[in-house]
Amino acid sequence: MKNREAEKLVRQTPAPIVVPRGQVRMLESHHAAGFEMELDHWAFHKICWVAVGQGQLEFSGSSTPIQRNDLLVLPADWPHRFVDDPNEPLTLVIICVDQRLTATGSALRPIWSATLAKGTLGQARCAKSAFHHNAFVEDFRKGLREQLNRETGWQITLTGIAQSLLIRMARGHCVMRESFESNSFAAVRGSIEYLDQHFNEVQRIEDMAERCALSPRRFTALFKAQTGQTFSNYLNERRIEYARQRLRQTRHIVYACYESGFNDLAYFYRVFKKHTGQTPGLYLSSIDS
Repeated sequence: MKNREAEKLVRQTPAPIVVPRGQVRMLESHHAAGFEMELDHWAFHKICWVAVGQGQLEFSGSSTPIQRNDLLVLPADWPHRFVDDPNEPLTLVIICVDQRLTATGSALRPIWSATLAKGTLGQARCAKSAFHHNAFVEDFRKGLREQLNRETGWQITLTGIAQSLLIRMARGHCVMRESFESNSFAAVRGSIEYLDQHFNEVQRIEDMAERCALSPRRFTALFKAQTGQTFSNYLNERRIEYARQRLRQTRHIVYACYESGFNDLAYFYRVFKKHTGQTPGLYLSSIDS
């Protein structure tokens, strides 16, 4: 019985999908060994993650090899087809984006154009490092969960996920496969870039290490080698920099504490004084004088 159910999950032909006007949908396609599709075009953009398998992407009389963990950006109305390696059929997770979301004059248009400009159309891409890869994969998985559960606001969340992916691609977090940096230093460098943008969120060494595919001990050593600081000190330094900015703008100590990522006011006072030599109150007084 289980084998028959499993067989229903793999496809011999492409899955039909309708993307509502101005929206985003997810498609999870598990290919059978004999999967076949004709060269065709679709009325929506595709952001694809090759989750399993390998094969070819064929287009306009040409083709490019694709393999597990590749990323593909395929514009609407661009003829293509997937050809599976019969020994390793593909499983594709695809974010389908209605092309109206990237139409001329839309807020996403410049991001879409920048994403396409980052690579050659039809060529496989991959995340910049192991850290960036895990961030991309989590977005795809989050999208699948949202579409499956269909809780309030799931359609808007899917649109946000598509936007997030395209923004990170446009910012260079996704590169041509030959530019992938497989070493641990590149992964840790990616985590540092992430912390610089997300310092005011809860951050744990264990989580960062996992996203870099490293042990906490190895991650800690590489992090200090690149920054000259411990994880905690680096994070607190970024938070205090932001807290000083918020103090100058708002003159509100408690607000600056929580906005910069601290959840305990007494601890914020101690860290602030350690990094600046002043309490938050004295810092405010000094910029008034």
